[in-house]
Amino acid sequence: MQPLKNPFGIIDPNEKPKQYQNNPFDIQNEELNETIKLGDNVVYQEEKQLLFDQSKQQPLETVEDISLLEDLDITSPLLIKSRIMSVLFFQKCDSEYLEDPDLSGPLLIVVSLGLLPLFTGRVHFNFIYGIGVWGWLLLYFLMNFMIQQQGKQIEFYKILSYLGYGLSQIVILSILSLFKELNNSFGYALAITCAIWSTASVSKTFDTILGLQHRRFLIAYPLFLFYCTFVIITIF
Repeated sequence: MQPLKNPFGIIDPNEKPKQYQNNPFDIQNEELNETIKLGDNVVYQEEKQLLFDQSKQQPLETVEDISLLEDLDITSPLLIKSRIMSVLFFQKCDSEYLEDPDLSGPLLIVVSLGLLPLFTGRVHFNFIYGIGVWGWLLLYFLMNFMIQQQGKQIEFYKILSYLGYGLSQIVILSILSLFKELNNSFGYALAITCAIWSTASVSKTFDTILGLQHRRFLIAYPLFLFYCTFVIITIF
């Protein structure tokens, strides 16, 4: 029996058909290192690609990681830093600080004010905490007495926070006292400057939240006396 002839050549019935490794109609997927066969579900291939490509996966839900500081209700260091800078440079305070101030920053400032004199052999913890507590109490009653006609009232912890941040200038003075003797004319001038600096900054904050208007100078006088006591402790 003679082999059949066709226009493309002679077909040998005993010859096995050749098997091509790749179909010319197949699509080569280089990212998955595999070939998409003709007739495969393209949607399935895309889902399979997303399964292995971590950069293209989209989470179904976004879970916010709560930091340890927020969980313990402690203000973050960056927020404390921004509030200290706003007090030092008379920047506009954020609304959160005015409505719900923190006590972490003032506590850190007061502790620093008590620890810094230890480097010069002086211990002022009793004076700082004693004067601080009595001063805060007197200012609390004084401010509420001034604004009671307006039907307003300021909470005690807010006064603690505002006055505490106002001690940032006194901390700077205490740091300078470690390197230079301030019991002289230069130190007195610098101390008065820091006291006025703190008074102006804190009185501006109280004026913003209480609307003191022309009575701002009435609250500025007891504030100046309050910060002068800390200045005297720092110098002597």
